[in-house]
Amino acid sequence: MIADVCLKGGRVVNVYSGEIIDQDVAVVGERIVRVGAVDDLIGPATEIVDAQGDYVLPGFFDAHAHADLFYNPFAYADFVLTRGTTGLFNDGHDLCNALGLPTFMALVDRLTGSRSSFYTGAPAAAPPFPEVEGGELISDDDLAAALEHPAVLSLSEVTPFLRVVEGEPTLNRRLAMARAAGKLIEGHTTGASEAKLNVLAAAGVTSCHESLTAEDVFRRLRLGYAVMLRQGSIRRELPRLLEAVERLSAYDLSRLMLVTDGVFPDHLVEWGNMDWVVAEAVRLGLEPIRAIQMVTLNPARYFRLDHDLGGVAPGRLAHLLVAEDLANPRPRLVMAKGRVAARDGELVVPPLPRPDPDLGDRPFGLPRLSADDFLIPAARPEAPVPVIRIVNQTVTDLEEMVVPAREGFYRPAGPVMAVALLSRDGARRGRGFVTGLATRLGGLASSVAHETHGLLVLGADPEDMAAAANEVIAMGGGVVLVEGGDIRARLPLALGGICSTAGVPELAGQVAAFNQALAERGCPTEYPLWTMGFLSFTSVLRLRITYSGLYDVKTRRIVFS
Repeated sequence: MIADVCLKGGRVVNVYSGEIIDQDVAVVGERIVRVGAVDDLIGPATEIVDAQGDYVLPGFFDAHAHADLFYNPFAYADFVLTRGTTGLFNDGHDLCNALGLPTFMALVDRLTGSRSSFYTGAPAAAPPFPEVEGGELISDDDLAAALEHPAVLSLSEVTPFLRVVEGEPTLNRRLAMARAAGKLIEGHTTGASEAKLNVLAAAGVTSCHESLTAEDVFRRLRLGYAVMLRQGSIRRELPRLLEAVERLSAYDLSRLMLVTDGVFPDHLVEWGNMDWVVAEAVRLGLEPIRAIQMVTLNPARYFRLDHDLGGVAPGRLAHLLVAEDLANPRPRLVMAKGRVAARDGELVVPPLPRPDPDLGDRPFGLPRLSADDFLIPAARPEAPVPVIRIVNQTVTDLEEMVVPAREGFYRPAGPVMAVALLSRDGARRGRGFVTGLATRLGGLASSVAHETHGLLVLGADPEDMAAAANEVIAMGGGVVLVEGGDIRARLPLALGGICSTAGVPELAGQVAAFNQALAERGCPTEYPLWTMGFLSFTSVLRLRITYSGLYDVKTRRIVFS
């Protein structure tokens, strides 16, 4: 046997034993065939990679990624590969809900043949509360077909966990389908009590990435959950969670993983991906090999992939990194499935083909909208009404406010704006008010509306709101800001209405510019586009816009329509 590639002169990071050993690595085809002395496997055609005394690591694996946060999964996979992420589990529910499950699975088919190891989830709850969110987006038959796909490892995070706790039959049946198919079930158990966590574990939930404190980590570990510790754009929780790692370090860390839970495009370019997460963990006091285990071997074991992934050992896929510094392991060279794929942060293989614009099973069927579509009748103009109040990037509250009215309609002004959510076919329209998102805004429209991805429109000027909404429909999805009838910012998202077809660096510039435009209009949150997109997310407290009106997540009822 002659090796196709040999890495010579490196120090192998052995995540199984916790050692660093001077060893060479030989690769045939896509797999490692030997770790140790390899000279007898070198032939005239063998490619020699000089590791120059640097560390040789297994490729990183993100166990809870969102590869559809404005970018598309193809561009995302290419970019994170340059930073050493050679495998990932994409939660998948956003793009799946936006495209429909059959179209989404056709994309997954194309990705599973790529140089990275790409896996995904399929949603069981789409949307979280169909009775107020327009009905089920995915059928049992579609879900059953997806669960047969080898790239579908798990159900996507089950955000409405109270439906499971309460024994709601539809969702519990779908969890049982996943268990019968031998799949895992990702949890989203923010704030769940010990009693609720017991019920969810018994129903088959296998992991959770929503620990906010060290005690949250222990509550879940004690009940057999795999626990994912987040460090990404949406939440950066490692400073609080590493206390749990320190307390467990003398016993067993194998059920702990470091994950991103999503990194926004501009952050991805600036920070990196799992290389950045490892560096942050080390900076906060975690021993480097421990941190590397938590982004390689531990997720491979959790997803039952450790025969292929997670370590530098014979028989494993040759996902390998060469890095100069374990404390900051940004790789200077990345191998994926036995081939050198990136050097010094740049791809050296052809990029994956970008997807064409596609709205899948959920095209826009809305007629042309006018200002009248965004006027809200004022039945009792002097009485306070429920208003969404922005608390932070993801959380809202309910505030009772008197909204100005004139000629029978509410006329919001200043920081109070009208908000509407329209289904893509135009059949359902919910409306209400929001405050704290910006101090002045004419019209802002977006087809990114977590998790239904209808048409979300807000602003203080109905004419500008209609203009922004019509522009989003005309360009097949995206985000548009209009003031005084003029388009001030535009972000095309033509894949599913939520993903750009551009590469990550180009998209990063567009997203940063749009967020800056919103910041200039008084938006106080760190990432305004995400704050807007979460206005319709019914699994986070407290008040959300739905197709039925303003929904109070705490009381689970419509409070304004």
